[in-house]
Amino acid sequence: MKDVSLKLTIAMHYASQGVFLPFLPILLKNHAFSYSQIGTLLAAGAVVGVLTQSLWGYLCDRLQTVKKLLLLQLVASVILSMYIFEINTFANLLVYLTVFYVFFRPLPTMFDTLIIQTISANPARYGHYRMFGSIGFLLTALFSGYFLNWFGLSKGPYLITGLIGLSLLCAVFIQDTNYACQTPRFKDFSELIKQPAILQFLLAATFLGTTHVANDNFISVHLQALGGSLKDTGLLWTVGVTTEILTFAVLSQLNLQGKSLYFLRLVALLYGLRWLLMAFITDVKVVLLIQVLHGICYSLFITMIQQYLVVIIPNQLRATGQGLMYMTVFGLGGVIGMIGGGQLMERFGSSNFYLSCLCFALVSFFTFQRLDKDRV
Repeated sequence: MKDVSLKLTIAMHYASQGVFLPFLPILLKNHAFSYSQIGTLLAAGAVVGVLTQSLWGYLCDRLQTVKKLLLLQLVASVILSMYIFEINTFANLLVYLTVFYVFFRPLPTMFDTLIIQTISANPARYGHYRMFGSIGFLLTALFSGYFLNWFGLSKGPYLITGLIGLSLLCAVFIQDTNYACQTPRFKDFSELIKQPAILQFLLAATFLGTTHVANDNFISVHLQALGGSLKDTGLLWTVGVTTEILTFAVLSQLNLQGKSLYFLRLVALLYGLRWLLMAFITDVKVVLLIQVLHGICYSLFITMIQQYLVVIIPNQLRATGQGLMYMTVFGLGGVIGMIGGGQLMERFGSSNFYLSCLCFALVSFFTFQRLDKDRV
């Protein structure tokens, strides 16, 4: 039952993301915000991630509980999500979203910590649990497009709040993390982030994470600019997440331990190919086809990162390591991707936006390659 509760909690959280991520940029655009303002509003979450992810993780390790802090975050997220779109001015919305993200943004870190605890004997099973998040995302990305197209974008916030509430309900029944090691000291954390191999790994992953987050936050607007409808937006995410589920399912059956850096180099090249195609393709149907690469790239990327973290992060800093990864890869990378992406889209257009992503992917490839050589 507790194992099922964890899977359902993850599914409900990513189901809320299935509405929040694809349609938030469109909702903001309908509120007459510019591309650069949208980029700044979206980047608020990434900035908060940079400032708080490791802190939440360290608190979990220090207090030796993940569940209690997770429930606190979910309760706050439910309450705050109710009023996000009641605010129409840029400055006020920026402040409100920042407060909301303090609680909502770290949730994937908490879920991944619980997953890693559950699968500690077999890290390859990460994809099995994470697949349920993709299923939740898929269902809402598919049906919310039709729902919002029929009832209007103004109903989007109700979907988001309801799904976060369901995640909270399921989380009540999950099993807390079992810490079988001593409480970490701050000195342990400071020594961890001084290790060159860890810093180089996080740098390489952040370059790639920057492109992923930038695309996630602007692809819906890009598709609309190409003439796509709200249904096309829902279908876009459906295609990507369907391949994500299939890839997670395949990866959970394979034993790829010890090969993480090899596959991270491979996924950097796949991301590069994806951005190259997106830079020049303007046909909506072909863009939907390219989205197949989303699932393959993201599933392989996050699974290999998690497998490598299990190797390089001490057990007593399990949640701290997760927070550090999310802080840099999707936090710092998100800040660069969303603010920089908004500026690129507004000033230079989509083609240059995706060519910039291609350059970042190539830098990531060579950094992973150097890390692998240094390790040998």
